[in-house]
Amino acid sequence: MVPPWRRMDPLWYGINSFLRGLKNVPFRYPFMKPNLTDANARAARHPCVAHRGFSGKAPENTLAAFRMAIGLSQVSWIEMDVHLSRDDVPVVIHDGTLERTTNGAGRVVDYTAEELGRLDAGSWFDPAFAGEGVPSLEEVLVMTAGKCRLNVELKGDDADHAHLAKRAVEVISSLRLEDEIIVTSFHADILMAVRKYSPRLRTGLIIDACPADLVEKLISLDASLLSIGFRHINERLLKQAEAASIEVMAWTLNSVSELRRLAGRPESFQLCTNYPDRWLTAVKGV
Repeated sequence: MVPPWRRMDPLWYGINSFLRGLKNVPFRYPFMKPNLTDANARAARHPCVAHRGFSGKAPENTLAAFRMAIGLSQVSWIEMDVHLSRDDVPVVIHDGTLERTTNGAGRVVDYTAEELGRLDAGSWFDPAFAGEGVPSLEEVLVMTAGKCRLNVELKGDDADHAHLAKRAVEVISSLRLEDEIIVTSFHADILMAVRKYSPRLRTGLIIDACPADLVEKLISLDASLLSIGFRHINERLLKQAEAASIEVMAWTLNSVSELRRLAGRPESFQLCTNYPDRWLTAVKGV
C-alpha cells in the first residue's frame, strides 16, 4: 500500500520531507527558543556593571539607584563616582559641581557631607525620587556590602589627589571591604596613592583612548583593570590585556544593539551600562 504522504504532489512531498528532516537537527527553530547554553556563556564572559547604579531608571549615584541595581541578579558590579566634601568625607556624586544633579549650586568641595546629604538629588530625574540626597561613600558601602562588588571611581577634580586616595582607602579599609572593591581613576597619581595606602586594594585606569603603550602603562601602575570607552575595544588590545592578566571594562553601552554586538565577542570583558535590563535582553535574550 502506498503511504498517504507518497501520494502528495511533488511540492507538498518536498515540504513534508524537509520538515520531517528538521527533527534530526539539534538546533532547530532558534528563532522560537533561545540557546540558553550560549546565552549563559555570553553572560559569564561579559559581566554586567551598573553605571552609577541603575541610572537609566533612577537618579544616578543615589541610594535609590544602587538599591535598584543590587535588586537585579544580573548585576555583578556597580560603578560610582567619588569626590571629597569640605569636611574630608568621600561622597558619591559624578560632577564636581552640584547644578546638574541636585537643587544645590556651587562646588561639592564647598559643602559638608551633612549639607550634601540634605540636598535634593532626585527630583531632576523624576519627582518620585524627591528627597534623595548625595550619599557618603560609607553609606553606599554599608548598603551594598556582601551583595555586589563595587567599582569606585575617584574623580579628584577639586581635591589633593593623594588626600582623596587616603580618605577613600580609610573608609574602605574600616569596613574591611578591600576584596569587594576596585578603585579606578583617570589620574595615574591617584592610583599610585591608593596602592601606597593599601597594597591590597586593586586599582584600574580609566581612559577614552587606545594608545599603543596602554597595556604597558597599566603594568607600570600595577593596575589590574582597564576601564575604557567601548568604541576602543579591539582584538589586539584584548589579547594584550589578557596576556598581562588585566581585566577590561567597556563603558558605557546603552543600546541593545551595541550590547549585543560586544557580547558576541569571544574575549572576556565587562559591559558597563545605565540599563542592566537591556544587558539582560541583549546578552541572555530574555
